[in-house]
Amino acid sequence: MAQAKTSQPKFLPRVENNASASTNTYVATAGGNPFESEDEEIFSKRKMTLNIPSNCPGSLTNLTVSKNWLFCMLSAEGRLTLLRFFLPRAIPPGQAGLEKYVTGYKITNMFLDSTGHHLIISLVPKSPGVSSDFLYIHSTETTKAQQLKVRRIEKLKDHEITAVAFNMYHGNESTTGFILLGTSRGLIFEMELGPASDTQRKQLYDLGLGLSKYPINGLVVLRMPNSNRWIVVVTTPDCIYTFQETLKQEERCLQPIFASYVNGEREPHCEKHKTDLGYSVLRFFAPPKSKYPKQWAWLCGSGLRVGELSIDANGSNALLGDTLINLDFEKSKHMSYDERRINVPKSFVLTEYHAVLLYSDYIKAICLLNQEMVYHETFDEPRVGKLLNMERDAVTGAIYVYTDKIVFTLRIVHEERNIWRIYLNRGQYELATAYAAEVPENLKLVLEQRAEAAFKEGSYEVAANYYAETDEAFETVCLKFMVLPDKRPIVNYVKKRLNKLTASADANQTDAVKALIIWLIDLYLTQINLPGKDAPWRNEWQSEYDEFMREPTVLTITRNHRTAVRQLINEHADPHNLAQFAISIDDYDEVIGQQLNADQYEMALQTLCKQRDLTLYYKYAPKLMERLPKQTIDALIAQGAKLEIEKVVPTLVVIDTKEQREQVIRYLEFAVYTLNTVNEAIHNFLLHLYAKYDQKLLMKYLEIQGRDESLVHYDIHFALKVCTELDVKVACVFLQCMLCMWTTAVDLALEFDMKLAKDTASKPQDRETRRKLWLRIAYHDIKGTNDVKKALSLLKQCDLLRIEDLLPFFSDFEKIDNFKEAICDALKDYNQRIQELQREMAESKEQSDRVCKELRKLKAHSIRMEAQDACDICDLILLVKPFFVYICGHKFHSDCLEKQVMPMISKDQSRRLTLLKQQLETLMAQTIGSSDNTADQLKKRADLKTEIEDILAADCLYCGLLIDTIDQPFVDDWDQVNVEWE
Repeated sequence: MAQAKTSQPKFLPRVENNASASTNTYVATAGGNPFESEDEEIFSKRKMTLNIPSNCPGSLTNLTVSKNWLFCMLSAEGRLTLLRFFLPRAIPPGQAGLEKYVTGYKITNMFLDSTGHHLIISLVPKSPGVSSDFLYIHSTETTKAQQLKVRRIEKLKDHEITAVAFNMYHGNESTTGFILLGTSRGLIFEMELGPASDTQRKQLYDLGLGLSKYPINGLVVLRMPNSNRWIVVVTTPDCIYTFQETLKQEERCLQPIFASYVNGEREPHCEKHKTDLGYSVLRFFAPPKSKYPKQWAWLCGSGLRVGELSIDANGSNALLGDTLINLDFEKSKHMSYDERRINVPKSFVLTEYHAVLLYSDYIKAICLLNQEMVYHETFDEPRVGKLLNMERDAVTGAIYVYTDKIVFTLRIVHEERNIWRIYLNRGQYELATAYAAEVPENLKLVLEQRAEAAFKEGSYEVAANYYAETDEAFETVCLKFMVLPDKRPIVNYVKKRLNKLTASADANQTDAVKALIIWLIDLYLTQINLPGKDAPWRNEWQSEYDEFMREPTVLTITRNHRTAVRQLINEHADPHNLAQFAISIDDYDEVIGQQLNADQYEMALQTLCKQRDLTLYYKYAPKLMERLPKQTIDALIAQGAKLEIEKVVPTLVVIDTKEQREQVIRYLEFAVYTLNTVNEAIHNFLLHLYAKYDQKLLMKYLEIQGRDESLVHYDIHFALKVCTELDVKVACVFLQCMLCMWTTAVDLALEFDMKLAKDTASKPQDRETRRKLWLRIAYHDIKGTNDVKKALSLLKQCDLLRIEDLLPFFSDFEKIDNFKEAICDALKDYNQRIQELQREMAESKEQSDRVCKELRKLKAHSIRMEAQDACDICDLILLVKPFFVYICGHKFHSDCLEKQVMPMISKDQSRRLTLLKQQLETLMAQTIGSSDNTADQLKKRADLKTEIEDILAADCLYCGLLIDTIDQPFVDDWDQVNVEWE
């Protein structure tokens, strides 16, 4: 390339290697828009632009790429240059001359790790007597340049490296981690390579078993997702091996994978194929950003073996599938070398659905599913150069085909576009549906064939579901299913078509929607009422019908066409669903009326409870109360405060039986005690029932209502009238007491209960009234009996009675001796009270004399003030301002005392003090403005000052106020204090 005589590779214009060259001249891109229409071919090649520096002549010999890092080898006369490009960005390529490393050698292969930073170049001697070797190149980059550090690895001398398995799980840009190297003699070694030092090589396994030629053509290390199960796949020209082992989490070396195979505990999984080829090629395909491949392919002497990788950590075989694509290798056995070179692929790359095969002068792509060729591209050697190889970037998925002059990219546009048709032709409808989902036309075609196939197989429900997703004529499909005895398929089909119509929101489809809904109702009712079917059958269809009738669209249509729907249900003679339909359109009045006319009281009550119109409770509850008293009251109670109690009263007048009476009382108690109603009619009604049927509950009710006439919720006069008519004497006494009819109440209580009479007589607040009532009790208890013991007992029970009050109730001939003890006790009591009064009078006189004596002393008391006396608050001289002096000796300026006292006085005192000061200021202003100071004005001023002093100086600050307020907090509003402190 450096000389004019040599053929010029078509790498497009060279770039001068000088400092002035712009960085954007180092560009490596593949042309074309990835978002092309499907009319474009799946595969197409595009020439790639690699801007080669002018100081790097030669023809292209090798190329490898990973993660958009592209290495290429350029060979010229006596020169061998390695270039490293970063394809997405215009940065200067890294370059290294390898002439001194490869003298006497030829390069057989280049191996690049997944990061694009570690490159291994395999070297074999050109002549005998020289050992095989390999180079390790570590790449680094900065913002300005790239550096390629080349080292010869001596630890594997005499071994030709034919395959490398980089460890993508532990390797990084600085080190390869532990990797596997395969040799031409079937040996597998482990090493770790880095820019400065390497680990000692270890031989892990020998597949060649001493053979001089048994090359390892493929070598891959994988780890199963979400496990620590490791897999090593090795291929030779005639065999593919699989090694598996579960390593410890912290394990980084790969030697334990082979341990159980080396010591003979087990044999590697092996598949052998006869071959006339001296090589084989192993490829894997992994989705973007995935470290575990989805599928694998192996080009061997039998053809192209394709399969998937297992994700079962406990499986015995990791390579699944036995698809073999025949490449007609048998025909090539009898061909000449040149013919065989043309007809036998040298290499291939694997995509998700295709294998792209590389031949001597052309490439072709074969679909993995049907083995049909979908692409063929011939390379004219005189024009584009000799076709060398093909590489796929395992990270980005880009495919590169190169000759000794040009690099091409193989673009793939929507390669799955026809996969659905392949699966459809195979009858794999699930996969065909999945791959055709994005194109509606394709999906409809798949569903049509799938529906036809299901119908032919007798899977009518499945067929109906698929027909509903197609554009097949509605009448045609319905005719297919209507002849079937099972109506489930036709129901499913019509429902799905109905859903599609409603989802379209097309106003022109309203009539069609109505027709389908009416038809579905007819189909459902036919199945529900089909003769000869058992209860589970009917229940299943009934449940589905109920759910269908609750759908919003169905509700709207049936409400708008209720007459037609009602007529249809009547034709099926289905009262249950007729009632359910009425409920769905909120026509409960008619439903309940029909049920009552048919004596279906329980169903009527259930319907009443399901609806929300409260007026129907007032209308139908009285009728239901006649037959179902308990259930009706339960329904009323369930509504709680929603019902108006006054409107429920007609329901409660039905009390012909004991059960009805008990239920009425239960509801009234619920209204009174739970709903806390104050309606007088309800309370009167409950009181009347209590008085008539349960007097204990009546007294309990009266006690709960209380004895305050203004707080009870019943009519007391009505209650007294009822209790009098029903002769409920205890309640009468209670009510008469509330009406302050004390005499009547006591007289009535004396008729049947002396204790109640005494309790009643003790209740009035007025002592004289209580005394009169007790006298009536005494008269009733003593008159005519002359029982002295009873009289004395009454004296002990009531302290208002005296013996002299009871004596008139005894006859004149009663002996005084019988009252001797009582009279003596009364006289002693009088005498004791007289002595207590005398003692109190003496104490009062003594206290009065003491006060008069102290007042005489105070008149002569004086306090001497000195000129140096100071205020006890501000410590300033006292006499300079108005002041107060207390008998305890404390002295305060009047203004100092006011400041201290103001926070301690009450709000009322504070307001009063403010008012007094304003009045005093007003009066002072009037006095100053007038020269006539009357005695009345002076008196008013003195009175105001006196009242102000009474508020401020009524007590000593230290001896009185501070002691009285010692229990009060220092701060009332802590929130305000916190704000101020912040």
